[in-house]
Amino acid sequence: MGTRRVPDRAEGAIERFRHLRVERFSTDRASALGHSHARNGHVVKVLCHLALMRDPARLMRPLSPLRNVTCTAAERQFFSAPDGLQAAHLLPGQIKIDAANPWTYLRGDPARRLENLFAYVEPLHANFNKADSAAESNGLTDAFAIACRQVLVGTGAPERDIETAYLRSWLPGARQAFEAAAAQKRGKPVPPPIVYGAPGTPDFNTILNLEERAEAFADESLWNVYEQLSVLDYYKASLDDTPRELQPHNIAAILTSGP
Repeated sequence: MGTRRVPDRAEGAIERFRHLRVERFSTDRASALGHSHARNGHVVKVLCHLALMRDPARLMRPLSPLRNVTCTAAERQFFSAPDGLQAAHLLPGQIKIDAANPWTYLRGDPARRLENLFAYVEPLHANFNKADSAAESNGLTDAFAIACRQVLVGTGAPERDIETAYLRSWLPGARQAFEAAAAQKRGKPVPPPIVYGAPGTPDFNTILNLEERAEAFADESLWNVYEQLSVLDYYKASLDDTPRELQPHNIAAILTSGP
């Protein structure tokens, strides 16, 4: 993996303080939902900035008629995580337009803001990054690239094209990716399911295999798979919530932002 450059040192300092200095007390459930909600919101922001490229006055250089969009490995990162944690990117990867970074097409502040979007990370334990990687290899990066190209080549009202790309390309693609990643994880050894006593017996509603599960969870690899499956389930659940970034006034704020 190549060296990832900090695109904006002032913003990077803020992010380091926010995530590494301020004490945070959060359950894995809250962390997973928060990470995924932030990812969905950042996807919308990227789509909004790509919509700006449809205005020739916003461009530093022209787009090709093909407008080939791909999603590659991350290249920007605001900070490294402390020991025991990993820096988990919010976006699924680095969008490229005809093999070039997208911000190189834009003028002024929108270019800086777009580059920054790809650098945001959160300090999370390794199972979050493993869940992210599994989803990315099962279609999450493709869903991101497809939604981006849909906006970039769209000819309708930008606000409508952004909403359509999110709802019809990103959402179903992300859902399918999370489901495929979870199915892949379930093919690995996992702890045994909970067995309860049957109704009408003295053991009703009592866990009968508690010792067996405790022994299984002593195996770190089984515990990690279990956690990754939980994270993927929360990621999928987050898709039911419409990001505030998709609200018309928030889209308009980006589309009308100055150079």
